[in-house]
Amino acid sequence: VADGIGRNNMVEVHDVSKTVLIYSAVLGSLLSCLLFLGFSTGFLLEFFTSDGGTQAALLEISALLVLSQPLNSLVFAADGVLQGAAEFPYQAKSMALSAFVAATCFLVLQASDVSNELFDVWLALICLQFMRGVTSAYKIVDDQGPIALMKDPSTQNVQY
Repeated sequence: VADGIGRNNMVEVHDVSKTVLIYSAVLGSLLSCLLFLGFSTGFLLEFFTSDGGTQAALLEISALLVLSQPLNSLVFAADGVLQGAAEFPYQAKSMALSAFVAATCFLVLQASDVSNELFDVWLALICLQFMRGVTSAYKIVDDQGPIALMKDPSTQNVQY
């Protein structure tokens, strides 16, 4: 991404960005399937611990772990795309916003009558990743941004 932007080659910026995001979606989905298989067969539970209490706690959050993998993968790939575009100040601000929303989510969950601390922590982490994904997607597709993924790359010029 950085190389394409440096050479003002927006077609390459778009191609690399799309490739990275597609690979991350596929790999995140694959990891999700593998985790599902590992939890459903009991292999992962037995592999990491033989303690029944720990296994029960892992089972309670297993759905969150499995379902969050594609999101996590896409967010980390979007981080790389934005870092290649030198969007460091934007990433810092979006991380602060995301952390605030996740902390608020955690505090609301903890205040509820049916609070489960481990589940609440993982749900707040997913909230953090979701917010990071939303803020990253916004910047990646923003028409005024350095990538503007939804615009025709042959009509774009880098504005640095």
